[in-house]
Amino acid sequence: MLDTLDSLLKRLVAGGLRHAGREAPARAALAMDAARCIAACASRWTETAVAIKQTSLATMTGSGCVGSGSGCAPGFRFPEIWAEEMATGPLATLRLLLVTARALQEVAANRTSSHTARLLLVSALSSGPASEKNSAPTVSVNVVPARELYDHVIFRGHSGAVRCDNPGGSREAFVEAWQREAVERPAEGGVALVLGAGNVSGLAPADAICQIFEHGRAVLLKLHPLHAPLVEILSAALEPLVAAGLLAIVVADAGWAQAALSAPLVTHVHLTGGQAAFKALVWGSTDAGLPDRKPVLTKPITCELGNVTPWIIVPGRYTSAQLRCQADTVAASIAHNSSLNCIATKVIITCRSWRQRDEFLARITDRLQGLPPRPAWYPGSVAAWETLTAQQAPENGLLPVVFRTNLDPQAEPQWLAREWFTPAAAEITLEADSVAGFVTQAAAFTHALPGTLAASVTAPDGGAVADKQCVAMLLERLHYGVVALNCWSALAYAWGSVPWGGFPGATLNDPASGIGTIHNPLLLPMVRQSIIRAPLVVWPKPPWFPWHPRGFQLAHGVVQMYAAIANGSRGTASLLRMLPDVLRGA
Repeated sequence: MLDTLDSLLKRLVAGGLRHAGREAPARAALAMDAARCIAACASRWTETAVAIKQTSLATMTGSGCVGSGSGCAPGFRFPEIWAEEMATGPLATLRLLLVTARALQEVAANRTSSHTARLLLVSALSSGPASEKNSAPTVSVNVVPARELYDHVIFRGHSGAVRCDNPGGSREAFVEAWQREAVERPAEGGVALVLGAGNVSGLAPADAICQIFEHGRAVLLKLHPLHAPLVEILSAALEPLVAAGLLAIVVADAGWAQAALSAPLVTHVHLTGGQAAFKALVWGSTDAGLPDRKPVLTKPITCELGNVTPWIIVPGRYTSAQLRCQADTVAASIAHNSSLNCIATKVIITCRSWRQRDEFLARITDRLQGLPPRPAWYPGSVAAWETLTAQQAPENGLLPVVFRTNLDPQAEPQWLAREWFTPAAAEITLEADSVAGFVTQAAAFTHALPGTLAASVTAPDGGAVADKQCVAMLLERLHYGVVALNCWSALAYAWGSVPWGGFPGATLNDPASGIGTIHNPLLLPMVRQSIIRAPLVVWPKPPWFPWHPRGFQLAHGVVQMYAAIANGSRGTASLLRMLPDVLRGA
């Protein structure tokens, strides 16, 4: 490395001090500058991320593919990877910067966000077991859709609401707390060491952006070794933050990372990874340790550690279109990124007596079996696949998705004992003779699974009033940072304005899915959890469905639209240019 650790940290300390003196308008301008750079680097970022996943670039031509900025899909075996990498890398990061800039502009004008106009008081839960009651009232702040980003078109019928504790009890008390948070939290200062994940190229940049704009910290970003080819590209994509002395991006060995952890100038640590990485970092080993054991890490840490992600299917009558769309959404949430996501669906929970169960599972199975096996690019994914499935992996290095139906958790507990970073998922059934009985069992089952990051629920539109009330109570009582109705919880992460992290209450001894949150550009105080909702049938078809014939073109089109918005345009022309690809993918 050209720069020593000491010189990097001194530069970041100086940049952080300058950043502490920036008012909200200047911070908003900095975020918008970074958004424009992301847009300019989107194609190179995507190309490199695809190459990391061991897919051939040999079929690309200088004039016919993403490298030329034309938005053409490369004609090779895994076109869905291009759509995934464009969407989860530059697109998601660009959107995060846009919502961050917009929030800072509103803070400058109003001392808080205009989302106060969409703030609702919610009473504390008054029924159910005492352990499930909130100790204080909450407020609900609607943060999605963002009309300036055309969410009402791209995400028709979707919504996202953030629940925050409100011990003051009144709307005025919460707004006062929010205004105070919007001033104080971005001025925390210091230098954060961000230890990036290797499964998605956009995670580490997003973690850094949140530290810089939500906490006012400069960031030393250590990328996962898999992402070493992205150092130069990400440094260019986030050049305004690098030039401001707020960001340095490196790839280094474990010894260097340990030196950074021990450096006095590092004041905070943020990790996105697994339980083993957290234990090694905090406790010095992967053993659980004793409750009275002292951590070896003496600095404050926030983290996101993944989840055994459940999807609950509430029994009832669904139309054919609803059943197909929901089955496709579940299948896509399993297959996306070779199931190497912290929120890839790993267990589907159904009612054994549900009359449409066989049809629903057959649709999921057909979708997954229709996908070609994909490269086992992530370290350990082959060994995990073999351990979980008790099969030998194919010698060609391509792993098919394994979907087990009617799993017996007692006979094969390994399926649900940990988050498996490999393309596999299972379905379990519960015996219930009513919706009320099913949702009660489903909630208890999910709460016994490792993790509290995110969960999804599919529920019918019709049915008795009492059944609808049961579903509403289920959404309220699931102890997850994000609860998604009729959609994959990953949307909450992609939107950027929905706080992302485990359910409150995690500790160093029991971190569950992590401590703290990211993606809170609105600087909301006392975040408890978020609930996102979608229709049972969505249109346009989501481009992240791996079988979408125009997924890459649509992801590229959204990047172009966001780029136009970052450059001062309304983005309408870019939106209209996507219509042919929307219709071809319908």
